[in-house]
Amino acid sequence: MNTDKHQNTGIEPLDVFFDAARAQAPELSQDLRARILADADSAVSVASAPVPQNPTLRQRVGVWLNGWAAPSLAGGLTAAVAGFWFGVVTPMPVAALDAPLWLQDALGYFDAISTPLVGLDDPLLWGF
Repeated sequence: MNTDKHQNTGIEPLDVFFDAARAQAPELSQDLRARILADADSAVSVASAPVPQNPTLRQRVGVWLNGWAAPSLAGGLTAAVAGFWFGVVTPMPVAALDAPLWLQDALGYFDAISTPLVGLDDPLLWGF
């Protein structure tokens, strides 16, 4: 919704505040400037540390794991464990829909063994 109040004067509602902010530009204190520069110098010295010419296996694995590898391995391992678990606790009737006839007996034995180990009954046999 636009009003004619500010169109006649040519001044936007926030221009007064922007002009006041431009007139009083903030300046860094000398203490803050010194701390920022000291932090930058320490970061540069860490980044420019000498790299050994023949790193040991432990150093190479440490560098590899400190980057992208550790989260990637953790995610892949989590997906593998979850996939295995979903495969173990799949109820027999769901697994038997895709299984050939000769495999249904084997799945029946597997279901009879895995269901008590998991501690759950087959939800399709509950009868609700």
